[in-house]
Amino acid sequence: MKKLINIVFGILFFLLLTLGMKELFLFFYAEEHYEVLREQIIKIPSVNQKELEIDDPFNRYIDFHVLEEINEEIAGWIYIPGTKVDYPIMIGDTEQEYLKKDFEGKSSTLGSIFAFPDVKLNQDFHVCLYGHNMISGQMFGGLKKYKDTEYAKSYRRAYLYTKERTKELELISAFPCENTDSILELGEKTWEHSNAEKIVNNLVKRSSITLEIPKNETAQIFTLVTCDGSAGGKYRLVLNFTLIKEKFVLE
Repeated sequence: MKKLINIVFGILFFLLLTLGMKELFLFFYAEEHYEVLREQIIKIPSVNQKELEIDDPFNRYIDFHVLEEINEEIAGWIYIPGTKVDYPIMIGDTEQEYLKKDFEGKSSTLGSIFAFPDVKLNQDFHVCLYGHNMISGQMFGGLKKYKDTEYAKSYRRAYLYTKERTKELELISAFPCENTDSILELGEKTWEHSNAEKIVNNLVKRSSITLEIPKNETAQIFTLVTCDGSAGGKYRLVLNFTLIKEKFVLE
């Protein structure tokens, strides 16, 4: 009997190890795949452009002509310096189209960073971006680190790029919530720009971390959303950023 139990445990261990190696391979493959994409489309200002700070992410140029050739549903790009977040933003025909698809539209466990259909990254006052909470830290897997105030203070700037504009964003709050929370509602009257000050104050009040809030009239709010706890559960972690600076992209 003991021998049989050992055999069963041995088989289970082998299966778990095989599955773990498969997942690890997928993570490494995806990371390499995205790195190749970044090398293709991210342009840094040349040293002869003296008016631009080369190391400033606000001066990054994203080649959307190349991205459109890869997939016309690539609507933007998001980058958070110092983290793994440096990915294209997908907008498909359905709300969950890119839940299990990569930027090429191929099946992927990691999915993509995505917004819902009809979202306009440049115009909408409130934009939600979704991504999986991957154990590897890929996609939005690193957002859980923002539960710590000191970490959040160190990496509170984010950059969102579209074909027409570059946006610099600043973190104003982070907190857990349920998937039915009003923070995930789009197009509601409570999210109108006329309520901007009230909305920002509410987001700050709900925050589980303490941050100094920029004193400016926000033009947009971007909410980054990922699972909090078990995958597929009802809890979410949200990071809320406000637009502090933007510029038109000159080609």
